[in-house]
Amino acid sequence: MIYKLSAKSRVIIKFGGSSVRDSFSEALELVQKFHEGNEVVIVLSALKGVTDLLLKLAETRSPEILEELEEIHLGAIEKLGIELSIENEIKELRFILENEKRFPNRKAYVDYVLSFGERLSVKIFSKALEDEGIKSSPVDAFYLIETDGNFGNARVDLEKTKGNIWTIERLLEKGKIPVVTGFLGNFNGIRTTLGRGGSDYTASVLGYLLNARAVLIMSDVKGIYTADPRIVKNARIIPFISYEEALTASRLGMKALHERTIEPIKDRVSLILGKTSEWRLGTLVSDISFKMPIITYRTFRDTAEIGVVGASYVDVEYPIVEHGRNFVCFLVERDNLEAALNEIHEVVLNESLSTSDDSELWTRI
Repeated sequence: MIYKLSAKSRVIIKFGGSSVRDSFSEALELVQKFHEGNEVVIVLSALKGVTDLLLKLAETRSPEILEELEEIHLGAIEKLGIELSIENEIKELRFILENEKRFPNRKAYVDYVLSFGERLSVKIFSKALEDEGIKSSPVDAFYLIETDGNFGNARVDLEKTKGNIWTIERLLEKGKIPVVTGFLGNFNGIRTTLGRGGSDYTASVLGYLLNARAVLIMSDVKGIYTADPRIVKNARIIPFISYEEALTASRLGMKALHERTIEPIKDRVSLILGKTSEWRLGTLVSDISFKMPIITYRTFRDTAEIGVVGASYVDVEYPIVEHGRNFVCFLVERDNLEAALNEIHEVVLNESLSTSDDSELWTRI
């Protein structure tokens, strides 16, 4: 799908960790294209694998892991052919690792350590844009996004954050592209994080507060599928889903979006998911629905819940643990998750194809 935006539309583009690490050049080119006649704000995740590495570093304080972290970012800098020092960030990180006692609790300490992933990726990406002749400025969301004190999974305070949005407005007025750290926030002067995948949430918050025309979530997959394509081989891309479907699916465990992403932009701003490496825009989240169910899942110690969004009944022999007007959830043994997902997907897909008015179009997608 190709979406053409009118002159001076505001567009928020969020790039995931795989895009930043493995498809940097494609991401830069995409920004250049959207920057022609539009005001663009970039939101970045940490480089792929870096958040997990930082979690290990917070726990172990291992010099070897710190060195590995530094090498990953120096490798990205070298690959892009830019001149940039990250010495100050590494020195600050080393100081934090040695001073956990300065924090009010362990979760606050861990959130501070995790912040270095996004801060480093933003610094690198902004410098790469500058080297391409595009004026930009790195923005640490600590000075922008106000949250509650739920460290590790903070919720954004939209009213307080609205009072800081002038910093982004000023950069846009100067013709610059703000490159904002995703995933991060601030509670009473202490760093917070928004939960795994929280950069999506950051992008939607900015989309709402900046009255954007669209929010683009760019990653290593084309969009939202009927099921997780890594597990269900026959999963198919869904071109259109409604805000309500996306909200429900993300709450029930859909991996494509952070569960709070839809809340700020629901019925206000269109959300588009796409694949960075191919410039493919695959799914539009708006008030339009393709009326194709989405199969989600959540795992626990010994069990898993499989959700079907877009159906209130599915003819399978698994116990129902939750249901609503437009969804139903089944309980399965965790060891049987893969087989159950494929079974339920096949039943749902066949039922949908047999009843959908768009079955011929769907078959071609």
